[in-house]
Amino acid sequence: MKQPFKITRAALNDLREIANYTFKTWGKEQEAAYIKGLFYYFEKIARNDTHNREFSAIVPGCFSTRISHHLVIFQWLDDGRPEIIRILHEKMDIPNRLLELKR
Repeated sequence: MKQPFKITRAALNDLREIANYTFKTWGKEQEAAYIKGLFYYFEKIARNDTHNREFSAIVPGCFSTRISHHLVIFQWLDDGRPEIIRILHEKMDIPNRLLELKR
């Protein structure tokens, strides 16, 4: 069975950074809960069960949705699955982070 979403290498790196920060700040249990929550949310995106905001002005075909203090940036693949491109903290310079994708 095909996974209901795809994750880019950049998004995997974002997940590692989020996990490390959460572990150092709030401990192992909170880290596990937050990462599990992110993956649950990726599945909600795949079911089109989230409130999405279009980011096409910055990167064509990109959308975002919020989970806690993070924005999950994604695009729809031809096979109908979302591709998780980045998971960025709300205080980051989101437009510049997305423009990095074009380079």
